[in-house]
Amino acid sequence: MDIVEAVRSAFEGKRIRRKEWFFIDSERCVYIYGYRGIDDKITYLLEHTEGSKEERSASFSGADVLAKDWEVVL
Repeated sequence: MDIVEAVRSAFEGKRIRRKEWFFIDSERCVYIYGYRGIDDKITYLLEHTEGSKEERSASFSGADVLAKDWEVVL
């Protein structure tokens, strides 16, 4: 999927990632998800690394924007 479909999926509550992004193991990886505010609406996207307590605002490189290898993390 492309970046538009991926971001749309994130705002629908799904976790997204690029296939080439780092996997910690078969169950844990780096992914982006939509943060739900107090009104339960997704207001922005965060990048999360499994095994870490730190999260940061999602950002996309030029390569990420042009990539067609986005996927939903199940």
